[in-house]
Amino acid sequence: MPEDLLAFTSVADVGVTLPTVGEIDEVIARIAAAAATRDHDGDPEQGLRAEVRELAALGLTAARLPVSVGGAGLSYAQLVDLQILLARADSNVTQSLRTHFTTSDRAARAIARGETDAAATEIAAGRIYAGATTEGEGAIGTVGTTLRTDADGVLRVNGRKAYATGTGYADWISVLVSDEEGRHLVALVAADADGVVLHDDWDGIGQRLTTSGTVEFTDVAVDPARVRVGEGSRADRLGNLDAVLQLTHLATLAGIALRTRDDAIAWLRSRTRTFSHASTAVPAEDPQLQERIGTLDGLVQAVVASVRAAAVLLGADLERPLEAQTGDGHLAVTRAQVIVPSLVLQAAQSVFDLGGGSLVDGRLALDRHWRNARTLSNHNPVHLKARSLGERALLGNDLPEIWYVGTGRIDAGKVTR
Repeated sequence: MPEDLLAFTSVADVGVTLPTVGEIDEVIARIAAAAATRDHDGDPEQGLRAEVRELAALGLTAARLPVSVGGAGLSYAQLVDLQILLARADSNVTQSLRTHFTTSDRAARAIARGETDAAATEIAAGRIYAGATTEGEGAIGTVGTTLRTDADGVLRVNGRKAYATGTGYADWISVLVSDEEGRHLVALVAADADGVVLHDDWDGIGQRLTTSGTVEFTDVAVDPARVRVGEGSRADRLGNLDAVLQLTHLATLAGIALRTRDDAIAWLRSRTRTFSHASTAVPAEDPQLQERIGTLDGLVQAVVASVRAAAVLLGADLERPLEAQTGDGHLAVTRAQVIVPSLVLQAAQSVFDLGGGSLVDGRLALDRHWRNARTLSNHNPVHLKARSLGERALLGNDLPEIWYVGTGRIDAGKVTR
């Protein structure tokens, strides 16, 4: 297996040993080949539905699970490598599966502890998970979507969620709710259940095919066995949940950086036209352009190395019992979040310095790399992460364990559920 992720060409390179590896690679290659066209004139309603379903049917979305239950036994760090590889093909894929990857990682850890996990069975059968957590309105730390018992004793979910990434591709939706006592819980709802309405109204400049729209829940019946304590529980905080979720975004950004490099090199190698005042007749032999590609190559390697190093530290911390976890992984992910977005945006911008007007041809969709990177970077504002790191360095304060979006002002690190 090559150690340099820039040289990875197959899911086998990240540790996937399924008998379907060849077929999986073919699907990913198709996704990559169609990415520019899909971004330029694709149908958001169809998106990547067929391709995601193919990957699930071939077992890739279960790769984190142990071999004994139908997975490929990937470690956490290998799972992050897989996320990068998928994002290199199309960044929409990795982000769409963010909740799914988190769910599969949680299931794998439960099994390693000797526990049973219902999600593992579903994931091994090719079913997909997505999340519905964020609400457009409401005070920080509150949840307006409710879980109540009706007159017939049936648990029902009512509410509206925004930015419900991946729900258009999912079989199951993890919905953050509040019960009669004000506790924050997660109710697992079938995506096709009566009362669930998906709106593909995400209108961002990037990551357009992640089905990150609005979901409405009206009297949706829930099996009590599919309700659990919410992500804000103390155990989940100590389990670095925030870092796991954030690292998926960083892995997606690393994949964008790799694809930017791939596209830049492929475009420059294909060029025969040049400027009369250029250094050489063949663009690929131009020392100035070689210098720019070299800078891009080093920049991308720095991004990938930062993300992979954080994955190793976070994975090691997650292997420890809760009381023995050090927080080193959370710290590494936070530090990466401060630098990775700007480097990826720089990489995406630099492509347009390699040539002239032909680079801005809409059919190439090279601008999608910047748009996608900008969109992902805005999901977790860099200045807030940098401030938290600065506070830690100067005053010795802990990083926020979990954070929220909403109205009002509150110390997110002190919010309890």
